[in-house]
Amino acid sequence: MQRDVRRALREALTRVYGETVPEDTSLEVEVPRDKDHGDLATNAAMILAKVLRRSPRSIAEALVPELRRREDLFSEVSLAGPGFINFRIAPSRLRQGLTGLLAAGKEYGRSDEGGGASVMVEYVSANPTGPLNVVNARAAAFGGALARILEASGHRVRTEFYVNDVGRQIDLFGESVLARYNELHGLGNETLPEEGYQGRYVGELAAALDRTLVDSAMEGLGKAEQIELMSRFAVARVREWQERDLGAYGSVFDRWFHQHELYPEGIAAALAALEERGLVDCREGARWFRSTDFGDDQDRVVMRADGRPTYFLADLAYHATKHERGVGRSIDIWGPDHHGYIARMQAGTRALGFGENWLEILIVQQVNLISGGEPVKMSKRRGEFITLQDLIDEVGKDAARFFFLQRRAESHLDFDMDLARKESDENPVFYVKYAHARISGVLRKAAEAGLGNVEAPDLGLLTEPAALGLVKVLLRFPGVVASAAREREPHRLTGYLREAAQAFHLFYHHCRVVGEDRDLSEARLALCRAARLVVANGLALLDIEAPERM
Repeated sequence: MQRDVRRALREALTRVYGETVPEDTSLEVEVPRDKDHGDLATNAAMILAKVLRRSPRSIAEALVPELRRREDLFSEVSLAGPGFINFRIAPSRLRQGLTGLLAAGKEYGRSDEGGGASVMVEYVSANPTGPLNVVNARAAAFGGALARILEASGHRVRTEFYVNDVGRQIDLFGESVLARYNELHGLGNETLPEEGYQGRYVGELAAALDRTLVDSAMEGLGKAEQIELMSRFAVARVREWQERDLGAYGSVFDRWFHQHELYPEGIAAALAALEERGLVDCREGARWFRSTDFGDDQDRVVMRADGRPTYFLADLAYHATKHERGVGRSIDIWGPDHHGYIARMQAGTRALGFGENWLEILIVQQVNLISGGEPVKMSKRRGEFITLQDLIDEVGKDAARFFFLQRRAESHLDFDMDLARKESDENPVFYVKYAHARISGVLRKAAEAGLGNVEAPDLGLLTEPAALGLVKVLLRFPGVVASAAREREPHRLTGYLREAAQAFHLFYHHCRVVGEDRDLSEARLALCRAARLVVANGLALLDIEAPERM
């Protein structure tokens, strides 16, 4: 519907101003906050004032008569304030849109806006040093929803989890597990390293290892070699935990890429690519990438004086593999402690020639779990934290995903676990799912009465404000999906689904679906089918079940 209004607006501009308005001018058409103003509104006159060298009001005054000619699309076009144009959609256009919605079925909401562009969404990518926590859970919900929304908007999407299984933290983790293993089997009185991992899961991991296999592999090795070997055992087991828990949460990746796959060829190739471009200097025995040439606030070490590559170089090498694999744009979803890393990574990918906007980085902010009105404290190394699996057990996969997706990813989130458990209208995911279940129940009862099978019901009978209001909401769905993809904001979909559920419940209370007038009943049942389709399609993009019964 918004697309049709934008098209009508551009046609009116062409008739009034000819070729003066550039084709790439963005013409925003939005739902006004105050529904008394209309179904849709645009501030195009304000946007075009500088281009046309006219006041917004005069531009709007010239456009309104042209737009009123579109009686097939608008029942009313009005001018407001300094140049806003408000629209009311013609009932005939609403019924036409409803017919198209029903014909599209499960494809409704999909578009080719992405033009088949290749996108990789890399998300979660948690260090393999322990179970996944609630920030990882938020990243998983956000990344998975974004990937599905992008795919629905016409992008070719791949998903990936980057396993950082090399470096100091991995060594500390291996040393921590080794200490617990030796303590468990009476092989020594080693203490945990000062910065080691202290969680209960470390002891559980040590206990789960096959002693015959481990002891055989450890035989004859020095301490450093034992730590390295234990790191491999421990990382492999945690990697299994993470994949299992993410699978239960609905997050399945096209590939798990391990950092160790980059050594040595990938690391050497990334360094050579920078050196070939004359972007590496030697200082005090180390090699520095001149990232300040590309907007970073300081140059960055890529190879230490002792010959060990930095994590930054490994990360560049990993992104180079994405580019080599034909990824047209990499969307990385990072945690809240990575803000300072953004500028250097984007400098590095620009330096490697991947393009100004090839690497897009989105930050998923911290989560505060609230239970009984009090915050739940979390510390990964001390083992005092709620895992992803704990959260699923406490509130369920669907509630967790919906709650995480209600706010922008870059906003801090207070997650009310008590509310998430409630089976009432107060709980937003319950409210939306109940709308789908209620519609399914109405359609089942109608089928038992021999209704709901008419191919072309008379939609002209849908004249009540509640019915037309529901149609208007449903026809906005494709635009919501497209804007959520364009702006990388899946939370637009959760807000929309709550609005759609509310519109359906209002219709249900004001319009008896199955009544004595068979033709009217068939028209209202068609509207019910349309509402169920939209709610189901929207929930599917969030990987949330659309139940038939509740």
